Amino acid sequence: MTELEETLLGLFTEIAIIEHLARTRIERSSDDPAGAGEFGILNYFRRTHPDPDTIGGIAWSFQEEESHTADKVSSLEAKGYVTVTPPGSRESSATVFVTEAGRQAQEDKVQSMAPDFEQLVAEIPAEDLETTVRTLHEIRLTLDHLPDR
Repeated sequence: MTELEETLLGLFTEIAIIEHLARTRIERSSDDPAGAGEFGILNYFRRTHPDPDTIGGIAWSFQEEESHTADKVSSLEAKGYVTVTPPGSRESSATVFVTEAGRQAQEDKVQSMAPDFEQLVAEIPAEDLETTVRTLHEIRLTLDHLPDR
């Protein structure tokens, strides 16, 4: 294995482990939204995509089946965190809007997790974290724009 291949393997292994551990922490939290998938949708609207968006658009962003996304959206709708308008035509998909309660649930979840995550990275200099976030963001954008997506 080349040095670059070793580095890439290490990078994506660490990302996968961190994602798994963070998701587990999110799902163990007793606060709503209950699951990481639901939180992911609320966070998507807050961090990367202004609402509204279609269920198809959300599914595309998460690279998952529309039916899986629709199930999570239905759960969020039942909790009052999103509203859903029916599709405008047979070719389109339902449109999702985040409610104020959904925005508050996302914010509350972030606030409840913040002390744990801050403690986990307390020994890492802020500049290193900022560089890491920028680098990971660039990797995500590259993956988002691959032609086979």
